[in-house]
Amino acid sequence: METSPAAHRLATRFVAGETLDDAIAVARKLNQEGITVTLDHLGESVASLDEAAAARDVYLRTLDAIHGKGIQGNVSLKLSQFGLDLSYDECLANVDRLVRHAAELENFVRVIWNRASTTDRTLALVYDLFARHRAVGVVIQAYLMRSRGDIEKLNTSGIRVRLCKGAYLEPPAVAFPDKSDVDRNFPPAHRTAAGEGQLPGHRDA
Repeated sequence: METSPAAHRLATRFVAGETLDDAIAVARKLNQEGITVTLDHLGESVASLDEAAAARDVYLRTLDAIHGKGIQGNVSLKLSQFGLDLSYDECLANVDRLVRHAAELENFVRVIWNRASTTDRTLALVYDLFARHRAVGVVIQAYLMRSRGDIEKLNTSGIRVRLCKGAYLEPPAVAFPDKSDVDRNFPPAHRTAAGEGQLPGHRDA
């Protein structure tokens, strides 16, 4: 897939580049259009804690590049890439180092998750890190039946939320099967209340 011209043409619609410099260049262009960005280093479900530490180091360099180049943006990560499936404590330590560094740079880390089965561990980690450093928020999957209640608790705690529709196949016992059900669960007023703050005059990408 990485060497296929057709795959490359398709991926360029969604992937900022193969290197950090590529991503920074795209981020700068979006900033010039009035759009703030979040950068995500692709890759998840690492096979070892060494791979998780390597992913952490990539994100540390990304935060430094965002800061050094004056980019209006932050980073997003999946906990599976930081070792969640191998060791909760090691994953927490990896993300703690990243969030602490983001706080030092007056930046922000957004935590994403990709399976309903990891929701409780993800939220526990986010609440812990927010209490320590504050510079962390979370993505909530709108199609999970529990999400509205989770958002209300997160909002009460002052934790920033990005609400997305959800793209993973989940059983009907935990996720709404139809988009209309999701829409009814999140009327427009609630979506606005749950939205993440944006810089004046900017849209979040």
